[in-house]
Amino acid sequence: MSDSINTWGGTATKEHEAPLFVVRRPRFPGAIFTVVGAAGVVIGVPGIVLQQVFAPGADSTAFGFLAGLGAAMWLLGRALAAGRIDVYDRHYDVKSGFGRLRRREVDDIHTLRYGSQSNGGPTFISLTAWNDRRKKQFMVFTIYRGYEEFTKWIAERRPEQWAECERLGIPD
Repeated sequence: MSDSINTWGGTATKEHEAPLFVVRRPRFPGAIFTVVGAAGVVIGVPGIVLQQVFAPGADSTAFGFLAGLGAAMWLLGRALAAGRIDVYDRHYDVKSGFGRLRRREVDDIHTLRYGSQSNGGPTFISLTAWNDRRKKQFMVFTIYRGYEEFTKWIAERRPEQWAECERLGIPD
């Protein structure tokens, strides 16, 4: 029996193809929320236990609040760190937060636009893509790791959409 045929008569699953590159947020925001949140849990939970051991019936609201806030911050940090875009030759996989990887075909990109976001401080420039039904495919910011490679990859594979995006430029 061939090595590529399994016991049910189907072909074996192909090995996982490695992406050409990955587009991700900077590490700092996710790491800060994860570390501060973990510290809150590490201080809050033992604080509740020790307070109840040494002063039974004492109010542990502050430690409980610290542990709960720490857990929420830890989850937010993990969600920020989990989002990414894995880029392959003719498709890309998008993952937002704790969601699953969603495969997107490069030919489905119908519209590309720059955007700018500012709250009185620094202005952040984003690149957003939509399909022909106006469903958002991805949004990446210029500070993301892998942004330059991603824009070159899109420009090669969707030149008409990229030219229109470049023509319109960054909105004020």
